[in-house]
Amino acid sequence: MPQLSRRAMLSCLCLCLLSGTISCANDAVSVETTQTSTESTETTAAEETLFVSDDLPDDLDLGGKEIKIFIGDYNNAYIADMYSEEVTGNRLSDAVYNTIANVSERLNVRLVYSWETYSWEEMASFQNKVTSGILAGDNQADLIFDVMNYTSQMLEGDYFLNLADNKYINLDKPWYNQTVRENMPTDYIHFMSGEFSLANIKNVFAVYYNADLYETLGFTDDLYSLVDSGEWTLGKLEELIRGGYSDLNGDTIADPGDRYGLTFGDNNKYIGFLKAFGMDIFKKTETGYEFAYDNERALDVVDRLCRLINENENVLAGKHNSDNPEYMISTGGGNYANRAFVEGRSLFTMGLIADASVIVPEIDFDWGLLPYPKWDETQTEYANMLQRNCYVMMPATVSDPDAAGAVLEALSSESYRSLVPEYCEVTLKTRYSPDDNVSRMFDLIIGSIVYDPGEIYANLLGSPSATIKTALDNNDPNWASRIAKDKNSLIAKMSSIVE
Repeated sequence: MPQLSRRAMLSCLCLCLLSGTISCANDAVSVETTQTSTESTETTAAEETLFVSDDLPDDLDLGGKEIKIFIGDYNNAYIADMYSEEVTGNRLSDAVYNTIANVSERLNVRLVYSWETYSWEEMASFQNKVTSGILAGDNQADLIFDVMNYTSQMLEGDYFLNLADNKYINLDKPWYNQTVRENMPTDYIHFMSGEFSLANIKNVFAVYYNADLYETLGFTDDLYSLVDSGEWTLGKLEELIRGGYSDLNGDTIADPGDRYGLTFGDNNKYIGFLKAFGMDIFKKTETGYEFAYDNERALDVVDRLCRLINENENVLAGKHNSDNPEYMISTGGGNYANRAFVEGRSLFTMGLIADASVIVPEIDFDWGLLPYPKWDETQTEYANMLQRNCYVMMPATVSDPDAAGAVLEALSSESYRSLVPEYCEVTLKTRYSPDDNVSRMFDLIIGSIVYDPGEIYANLLGSPSATIKTALDNNDPNWASRIAKDKNSLIAKMSSIVE
């Protein structure tokens, strides 16, 4: 049974969740184990039946050892989903707290959390600080969680240990993303993505639609049936947004105050089209990585999207992710939702799963959720990707790799069993979903997350997905010429990780 289908069965055990966030000081803090889990006996029994268990020994006792966990809190987007200092009555925050407390009690370990918040402009200096500390032999952390995976730094030296060699880590378990592992060049796995962080679910791309406006415009096709039949394609989207534009403010200028068929939270949402349309940056082969960013599909995708975004009056182009109140509403962590959609003036909008916590409480219309459309009906599966990731690494300076590995495995397993279902089944499905179809779409979207080697190694390659964003921003459909400038450099950099 698919992992998320099992989670869907937990819906009947969950109550409504009041959403919210926490804020923490930037100092190291430890978690006491006096707080017991708030899960009911029935929920625990259901979890044991529906979810895979880890292989940690039942009698594993770390003797009160201290394990230091450091979080690179990029754009203040990670800490609230990974650390909570106390029980507050907010169920998601309390689920984070209980995840940590349960692991602490189970392993008899003291977990000490610290973090540093940094911006895109500060990323290089932040990473240099981390690697310089490791090079100096500082035991600053036993586990590091960050938006980047330090691949380029690993080419200079072994800053991080091989997770695949750890006594207690089983990378075959469902809480680790297998497409990340499958796209690694060797069996040396110095980083991993997975369900130890809600960021690896919340940051997946999705399409929201205004069900009331859909009916007002005279459409009768059931959108969920289109998804189920495989007919939810770019062509169908283009068809449905025709006639979506209306000059509501009467100024004869297409501006943010008008109505549109399609909008974007910010221009980062363009990146979601890559995997949705079967476009690859690199493909892993038996001998290395094949460059695919300039194939025929890529040329067609960029040309068609340039016309859709920049030359279709029914589309309001995305803007840079910054505070632009005319166009966007902040959803936290440097991400934005489209204001026209929230105010009922857009039929479709491209966003993230996480946007639901801001969008849905603000709207006064019936809404729905869909995956990004397929390129065409010959594409067999829907595919989704993350706007950003959270990776875990174990520094070479770790004092006790086995203990750190046991903590990572226990945290990942506990999050998979408890925290992720709390978010998916309660925060999203119970609180924000208007019907079972939206719940199904959440499952489909989250269950079809795939990773491209070009995105996994974005830090090394210079974020090549941003190239398509730039092309669409500039309405430059000459993709072959644009990508030819970068091709040799990208291939050389990618080859370096194999060598």
